[in-house]
Amino acid sequence: MIYKECIDACFDAVKAAERCAYEVLSDSKDQNQDREACIICSDICDVTGRLCSRGEAHEDLFDFCAKTCEEAAGCCDEIDHEFARQAAHAARQAAEKCRTCATDCR
Repeated sequence: MIYKECIDACFDAVKAAERCAYEVLSDSKDQNQDREACIICSDICDVTGRLCSRGEAHEDLFDFCAKTCEEAAGCCDEIDHEFARQAAHAARQAAEKCRTCATDCR
């Protein structure tokens, strides 16, 4: 059950991070680093969710995904926009679920 929750949380983070990166941050040159953090979070969550659904994920991937999500959430916290708040929340949820899965793998 924890792996299904991780998969769902990762894919929720993908949607929210993509929305933030491309609808909120795409035109801002001042926030390139924040945009990159969202894109990387989205990509890593996508891979983690897909591999987890195949039963191929590993604790190192879960740990890396959690770290990436926390970094993106920190960047999104600094942006005053609803999509950024949603992305930060989704990224933190994915990080929490990934940490749980990493612990379970040990």
